[in-house]
Amino acid sequence: MSTALDAGIAGSRIIRILLKQSEVKADDTLGRLFHLLAEMGYFAKRGDKYKRTNKIPPPASSRLLGSVFDDIIIPYLIGESAKPNYEAVFAATAIFQPYRVRVADKFGRGSLALVAGWLPCGFSTEISAATGADLVILDEHWEALVLEEERVSILPLELERVGESLAPSVFISFEVGHLEDLPVDKYGRFSFAVFCHRSIDTRKAREIADKIYRVNFTGALGIFADLIAEALGLGRGEECGRGGNITYKDGDICITHVS
Repeated sequence: MSTALDAGIAGSRIIRILLKQSEVKADDTLGRLFHLLAEMGYFAKRGDKYKRTNKIPPPASSRLLGSVFDDIIIPYLIGESAKPNYEAVFAATAIFQPYRVRVADKFGRGSLALVAGWLPCGFSTEISAATGADLVILDEHWEALVLEEERVSILPLELERVGESLAPSVFISFEVGHLEDLPVDKYGRFSFAVFCHRSIDTRKAREIADKIYRVNFTGALGIFADLIAEALGLGRGEECGRGGNITYKDGDICITHVS
């Protein structure tokens, strides 16, 4: 996780300028960004200020991930309109991949699962692989969703090339829109619904799913997910355990069964 995020830091022209500052006030307009940079070791909080450490960005940079900061997160924090590069947003979801695999293993078996908002965490076929469930993936941002649909469409070819078998999924559907717009009778009832670092209408989710799981990541990854979600207008997700019972928690992940 940190390696990919560090590459994004190195690829951001604005953050490279911010890293030249020796200290900033914690209540600065970009305070949440400096909180992220502190979690990643670039700053240390001392009282009401963040002071620069000796950590330097890696030589290998990602301009694509850097644009997530430059074109989405930072404009949002300073009150300007974000202009998302959806290829960059799509690339950012890959940072969560190893953690998604670990989370999906905690859901148990199911017949039909709903990803109640694909962004920012990108839950997808790992749910089918771990649970055996058919999958419906929903998101408001069709530009990112179509990229995931393309990825899924070539997945069998990729897996065959490396000699692995495809996850036991027989059905994957993509829906563009809000959860409230998903017809109750279109798919029948879901075994469970999953959402991550965003707000959803839990009342609507209860109408169509037997269980609702909220996934939270901690540390820099969680801050990054929150900032993307809020900048893209997906709302702010509830914190770990709020509104339900924690079914799994470790140093990186929290899964809440929303009551």
